[in-house]
Amino acid sequence: MKELYIKNLCIEITRRCNMRCTHCMRGDAESVDIPLKHISNLLRHVRHIHHFNITGGEPSLNVRAIRHILERVRAYGITVNDFYIVTNGSATSRSEEFIEACAALYEYQEEKEQDSGHMLEMSDDRFHDPAEHAATLAALSPYPFFGVRGQAERIFLFREGRSTEGFPNPVHGIYLTEENYVYGDLCLNAEGMVLSNGDLSYARQREHALCPCGKLMQYLRMTLKKRQKERLYE
Repeated sequence: MKELYIKNLCIEITRRCNMRCTHCMRGDAESVDIPLKHISNLLRHVRHIHHFNITGGEPSLNVRAIRHILERVRAYGITVNDFYIVTNGSATSRSEEFIEACAALYEYQEEKEQDSGHMLEMSDDRFHDPAEHAATLAALSPYPFFGVRGQAERIFLFREGRSTEGFPNPVHGIYLTEENYVYGDLCLNAEGMVLSNGDLSYARQREHALCPCGKLMQYLRMTLKKRQKERLYE
């Protein structure tokens, strides 16, 4: 049964990366792509997603997973207000298959104009290769869903992974309401685990995993019962 209304969903589709940025909040890249069954296991419970963030690693290295996400939201009849992908601007982000996958996501999402940015954005901070930036900007600028992230002068960082600068990165919980609304940030990592923070390093992801994605509904219903019980004794 499709039940969940999710404000913020993040799916980590790969841990592979074709750069070694000193600011990477994930840590060292890993040769891991998300098994597609994990995506299906989570999305089959969902009715609507407001913000859908597809992340990595470098997302353009796993176009297969992007296509699978679109296939599943269509098959399950899930409405999506907007998708969001950030690429590092490397050559794979200029590939025909990645551009076609992004164009299909853009066509599917309900909100074509996004006040806060674009569906596909390129990191334009000081840690990335300016030559790659220029080539990617030239290749993707004609598309209405593309823009730069706007961090050339100032980038927001957490002290995670290889990043030695930035802010502390607290972990907040998620819970289910009586209206089947998931409060908080619901994240699915490449290992198939559910988290409540999509900006954690790979090491901290393992530390703060909530449950396997196959037990998502069981976990969320537990949070609902806990909150109902707490209110009963207030």
